[in-house]
Amino acid sequence: MSTKKTYDQPLTVDMPFDEALERFINTDPKEIKVDPATNDIPEDGRIDLPVATHQGQMTIGDLTLDCYVLADGRRVLHKGGMARALGLKSEGGNAFMKTMQGKGLGSRLPEKLREKIDNPINFKPLNRDLAHGYEADVLSEVARAIAKADKEGGLTRQQHRLAVQAQILLNAFAKVGVVALIDEATGYQKVRSPDALRLLVQQYVDEEMREWEKEFPDSFYVEINRMYGNKQLTQTRSGTVMQNRPQHIANFTRTYIYHPLENGEVLKELDRVNPKVDKKGTRKARFHQHLKLGYGLEKLKRQIQEIQTLVTVSDNIGQFKRLFAKRFLGQQDLGL
Repeated sequence: MSTKKTYDQPLTVDMPFDEALERFINTDPKEIKVDPATNDIPEDGRIDLPVATHQGQMTIGDLTLDCYVLADGRRVLHKGGMARALGLKSEGGNAFMKTMQGKGLGSRLPEKLREKIDNPINFKPLNRDLAHGYEADVLSEVARAIAKADKEGGLTRQQHRLAVQAQILLNAFAKVGVVALIDEATGYQKVRSPDALRLLVQQYVDEEMREWEKEFPDSFYVEINRMYGNKQLTQTRSGTVMQNRPQHIANFTRTYIYHPLENGEVLKELDRVNPKVDKKGTRKARFHQHLKLGYGLEKLKRQIQEIQTLVTVSDNIGQFKRLFAKRFLGQQDLGL
């Protein structure tokens, strides 16, 4: 009766050759723990690989890519996912490497990028023994390099499809950074370090104020007024009739639109860059004028859409609060 092959044992000299080869092949020598005193591999023969602490699946359009966060904080995409992201017929990791070395494109890749591609990261995922991948930024760098090569006329006819896919990736990453996508897909955003959170908030907020553009649709205020039982229109002292937006709607927007962005961290930064200038609470700009084009505004629009959906199906503010608490778990500090 054959025994099931296990991989929780260290590599040793008496291990069957086929198993040792399967375990050892493509292992980066830099990831083998060496005794600094003797320059030898430890007696137990163990190879310590970086370990994933979080993993998930990242969605970009119609693509679903396996992604990981390693114990040292590196965000990693599986090597096979790199091939899938570029629309290659074969989704094997070797297909990605061969494509990057191909005629036309290979000679146009920056040297540092070629070095990264030639040296994938070997690591241990949560659900299997060994995987190969690349830091997330490599995919962005590859997409930029392909787009640049295409613009300069350096791609072969067969490689033009790569340029189309590269542009799709670049458009997606311009809206939401690849690191943020991985953090969201793996759940790492809930446990990352303060420094990582600070860097993420910087992707949202711009110190410089943008020109005002309409971000909240009229229907957003119509539904909130309906839910609160407010009249829809009001008349100013000059006789102008306009949409009714009482003060409690401003408080509603602060609590349910801005506060959920990174658990209030984005709101803290917006308060800092756009402070109140008088006792009435007046500010020089709207908060959304300090959100960055791309990542910040895309997150805002997504939040507006989610909240407007909850408002639309709520008959009153009490029902909305219950739905909000159910949808946004962990937001109990909002005073619901």
